[in-house]
Amino acid sequence: MIPGLILVAIGLLWLLAELGVLPLSLADLWRLWPLILVGFGLELLLGSTPRGRRLAAAIFAALLAAALFWLAWPGSAGRGAFIRETYSVPLETGLERVRLRVNVPVARLDLARLPQPDTAVFRADLERLPRQRIVFTRKRRGDRLDIEIASRGRHLRFRGTSPIWKLRLHPAPTYDLWLKTGVGAGRLDLRGLRLQTVVVEAGVGSLEVYLSEQGGYEARIEGGVGALTVYVPPALPVNLQVERGVGRVEIAGLDDLAAVNPTLEPVRLVIESGVGQVTVRRLEP
Repeated sequence: MIPGLILVAIGLLWLLAELGVLPLSLADLWRLWPLILVGFGLELLLGSTPRGRRLAAAIFAALLAAALFWLAWPGSAGRGAFIRETYSVPLETGLERVRLRVNVPVARLDLARLPQPDTAVFRADLERLPRQRIVFTRKRRGDRLDIEIASRGRHLRFRGTSPIWKLRLHPAPTYDLWLKTGVGAGRLDLRGLRLQTVVVEAGVGSLEVYLSEQGGYEARIEGGVGALTVYVPPALPVNLQVERGVGRVEIAGLDDLAAVNPTLEPVRLVIESGVGQVTVRRLEP
């Protein structure tokens, strides 16, 4: 029984490592070769009875899980610190619109406006794990610029802080944003930005979203697992639609119409609550 489990375990681990699902390389897996001797030893010691074989299989599975955990634990198997990458896109003449797509599987996303003056329309300061890679593309289409950024590869980290993705946008163009967060906290400060549409798909963790004070756009925010807080500027009129999920939704301050600027075009805000707390709160003037 144990030899069969060894072959199955080796085959599955090898396959997952080759596919990039398991955050280990074949060199890492080769360090586990003494478990083969342990498995055969358990078979010799306990494999004479059905109960003994079950116990041996349980011990082998526990040792294998502990060894994999040790390999994936940063620092225990020679893992290095985060690797930083920076990206910058110049603010070109005639650029009026930017379509930005961001997919962050595991990181703390920090998005805000660039301070003026700045010669870039987009700046990114990103951290990644040694076995991750950043995929960054950009393409100019007339007066519009398309930017896509995501990460691939190893996303697993058992201890320490998560990598930080710091994105900054120039306030001049109009933005169409699609932001997908995975595991980790996030802070999206859209104040000072001109927006057309905003789609946020929250993952697991806490997320804070500060809406832009410039009206006339549509924002759709899908809550994940954790706390989602949406902050509305003091004078911004809002047409709010809430699609309730499992979590609790709390709305505060949006009924104070006296503070709303009637000259601003309202924002259409759609909230899809997930599992956890969703709060929509108007900021103090």
